[in-house]
This record gives sequence, C-alpha cells and structure tokens, in this order.
Amino acid sequence: MIRSGIDAWSARQHFSDKQWTMPTPGWCARRFGQSITFLPDGRIIQIAGEHEDGYDPDFCIYNDVVVHHPDGRIEICGYPEKVFPPTDFHSATLVGHHILMVGNLGYCRQRMPGVTPVFALDVRTLKMKKVRTTGGGPGWIYRHRAMLTPGHRIRVFGGRTELAGARQVENSETFELDLSNMAWARVDPA
Repeated sequence: MIRSGIDAWSARQHFSDKQWTMPTPGWCARRFGQSITFLPDGRIIQIAGEHEDGYDPDFCIYNDVVVHHPDGRIEICGYPEKVFPPTDFHSATLVGHHILMVGNLGYCRQRMPGVTPVFALDVRTLKMKKVRTTGGGPGWIYRHRAMLTPGHRIRVFGGRTELAGARQVENSETFELDLSNMAWARVDPA
C-alpha cells in the first residue's frame, strides 16, 4: 500500500473484502497531516498522520513511523499509545540525530488545551520518547510551521490552537523552544 499509494477502500475492493464491518478501519498509507523528513544518509522518514475524516469507516489517526531506505526497503514502526499517541498535523524538525515533533491535532479525547506535546524520534534507533518542556508554550497547537534557528531553538508560528471547551483559534503568536534547556518562550518574530 505504501508503494502503490492506494487507500484502504481501494485495497478492500481489490481483495473483495466482503466480511469487513465497522468499527475497524483498514490500514492506509495515504494520509493528511503526516510529516516527511529527509535525512542526510538518504533515508526518508514519514511520521503518523490521519486517513480520511471522522465520518469515514477507515478514519484513523496513526502513531507509526515509516522509514524509506535508499536501497528501496521500507520499515514500519508502530508504537504503543503510551509511548507515542495518535498524531497528526504536527511539525517535525531534524536536530542532530533526532526528529522533534511539536504539536498535534489528534483525537478529541486526547487533546489537552494549554499543553504542547513534544516527542523525539532517535533516527539511529527509531526509539520514540516524550519530551518534557517548561515555560509558556503555544498550547495545543496544530497545522503550524516550525524551523530550527541559529540559536539552537525551534521556532513555532502560525497554525491553530485548541482552547478550553473545544474552541479552536488561529495562532497569531511566535514561540521558541530552547533546545539547551527545553524551555518555551514567547518571542517577537521581528
């Protein structure tokens, strides 16, 4: 499914899956809100994302990593939700041997307004871990942009933020995560 690009519905049709009944979605590599990171060693890392919208029987937010190797091999790593929850519309920034993922839309039940989820994927071992941060971060942010600054910080801007009561607003502020102490600060983008 990764190489062909077909979606779950097409796979079911191809294999005449007449026994399928909800609520189990079919696995799918065609996703929205997935990050793609190109590594210096030639590998390409795709992280999580979602397939379809909540009304579709194949809707799913994934918590996996797909590694495309230069020799054509594909490796899929799945993680327990306690290690890496279902994640979509995050940013992914390569910092040394780690991809730092900031933010996430996720399922409604997992959203925590005021909290900014940060995870780190070690590209050498493919181990995932939650990163503890301090300071005033952007909150439950998603569909944003992130970039590594010369000061060894990740700058986060744009996107949307989930507030209490499931209210979502445009993010008009800029934040930086200082990678030396993992502390958030609001900054003037000028």
